[in-house]
Amino acid sequence: MSARGLVVRGVPPLPKAFVYVVGLIMLLSIIILALAAYAKSLSGDYYYDSAIPGFLLFVSVWTWFIYGGMLALGRYAPRLYYRLGVLVGQLLSTVFWIVGWAWAASWAAYVLSFDNYGSYDNIRGAWKAYGQTTAACAGIGALVWALCMLALGIFSSVCMRSVTSAQTHNIELVDASKLDRPQGQTVSPPSQVHANQHFYAGDPSFQPSHGPNP
Repeated sequence: MSARGLVVRGVPPLPKAFVYVVGLIMLLSIIILALAAYAKSLSGDYYYDSAIPGFLLFVSVWTWFIYGGMLALGRYAPRLYYRLGVLVGQLLSTVFWIVGWAWAASWAAYVLSFDNYGSYDNIRGAWKAYGQTTAACAGIGALVWALCMLALGIFSSVCMRSVTSAQTHNIELVDASKLDRPQGQTVSPPSQVHANQHFYAGDPSFQPSHGPNP
């Protein structure tokens, strides 16, 4: 394997399983987008107001931009498919999702802990729905993060193997050309051959030599 395959331009020969994984990532990100928007509408009270719904909205849109753009470039504009840019986008996606689902899980645990106190009865319905929605985002977000890691592993492995295969194929072609060439045969430069023919064109006794006598 060679890391050079991660910095060249061109669509790597990705398997169909990669497309299915990316499609599942985009589908789950839509679900999280809807849940995060609902949680955003419920937040606002002092006790359970958090920026996590807004962050999840951003990560969901980012996921569609990165993975959707990757599929679109691979299909419609392969000359603009820079593997290094795709790799960086996927790396950032994995970082964003692990931060998002861990943050959502911590806030869900914090908000749902209000159930142990009777002084929060006036906001019980709102914060409980907020906590449950945030917990759902955390669970689905963890699954999306795992799928992003899987997609990143498949992409990196295929890119490095594709360059290694191409190099091996080129070496085999060079070796085959060497084997096809007869041993001890020399080829005169074209300019020298033409010059000799021109010089001896008027001498009928000249017989060109094509090789050593047996």
